[in-house]
Amino acid sequence: PTLSPSDIGIVDDSPRLLHKWKARTAATGMGYLRSSASYHLGADEEDLKRFARYRSSARNIDKKKGRTDETVFAADYQRPRLDFFNFHCDHVIEMYNLDKVHVQGMVTDVVPKDEHVEVEIRQPSGETITSCAENIVLALGSDSLEFPIWASEDLINSGKVRHIFDDDDINGGSLCQGSSVAIVGGGISAAHLALKLERQKTYGDVHMVCRHELREKQFDTHQDWMMDSHAAQRSEAGGGQGVPKCQRHFASLDSYAERRNVIKRERVAGTMPPAVSRGNAGLRYAIGEGRIRWHECEIDSITMKGDNTIDLKMSTLAGEDDKIAVDQIILATGFGKRPPCSDLITLIAERNGLELCPCGYPAPDKSLRWHDRIFLAGALAELELGPSARNIAGARMASERIVAAAATMSGRSSWHSPV
Repeated sequence: PTLSPSDIGIVDDSPRLLHKWKARTAATGMGYLRSSASYHLGADEEDLKRFARYRSSARNIDKKKGRTDETVFAADYQRPRLDFFNFHCDHVIEMYNLDKVHVQGMVTDVVPKDEHVEVEIRQPSGETITSCAENIVLALGSDSLEFPIWASEDLINSGKVRHIFDDDDINGGSLCQGSSVAIVGGGISAAHLALKLERQKTYGDVHMVCRHELREKQFDTHQDWMMDSHAAQRSEAGGGQGVPKCQRHFASLDSYAERRNVIKRERVAGTMPPAVSRGNAGLRYAIGEGRIRWHECEIDSITMKGDNTIDLKMSTLAGEDDKIAVDQIILATGFGKRPPCSDLITLIAERNGLELCPCGYPAPDKSLRWHDRIFLAGALAELELGPSARNIAGARMASERIVAAAATMSGRSSWHSPV
């Protein structure tokens, strides 16, 4: 069935749609996305490329910044430049009037009824409202930041240790000019941040502390995991295999424990693409020239000194000691392993007798339906979609299944004003 804007509501606690995406990617200093031009928010796979070719406003942005159209996409995999990708996101939001259906607030409860679902929303003012929807999609992002055990609450509250994605200090306002910094982590976010700070030339020594060697991987999951049904149909029509073997095997697994093991094996954290590692002015060159100091170590302890600096005592895998002193530690350690909004998910499951796997994640059906009126997307759907569920490719795969299911639910699509 065709939906009008009044039939849809997007509940997000940020003041604008994609606010956290833009703030977090800006915090890392990334210039280009890791994924290719095929992955974006548009309805058609080629939308972003068409947008680059035909939108004169996009070309005007490039001219103002002294760039040419050729830099909209990187040479490898046609990876889009971040500011251009965001510009296209804004275009999609405007074209579909998505900002008009944005309800700012935090969902605190979801109560399925026979004919609808009640959604309790806490607004920024603190007031709680209840809206009704005939169907809902839980597309929850990761907000549970991962902190090492040595990162005490006192150090975090003092600002001496902070997470790169901490919404309260996401632009690094507490990092003063001339400060030395240790970035903990060895993945793409850590690499982008280290290169950003080194390029700015306004800080002291930039250190990276990582428990493993610098690891290169073009994508954090193999491209076969990112193939949606439309791409699979084109592959089969052209004589290819269609749905990749890995996806067929994953779908055939009856055990959620086995599926979780596949996800752990196939989604490799703590990596960066060659463009960041070995590309022009890449991390390996900065490390080799001594502009960024690389420590392949485990942090054993940290101690505050009288001059307000932090001593990091570390040990290498070979058991050798290492030690540095810095003004601040920035954690690029990603997000926790628990499901997004795990307390809410557990509450919904226990109240309605819905299945949770031993890892705490929901067990949806093939249409990503967890309850007759509740669908899942993103990380919550990964035990059905596989390792790419959390990225843009996974969002496209989820939308395919949910839209297909919605097409069979005539007359069951609406979002009602708060009650």
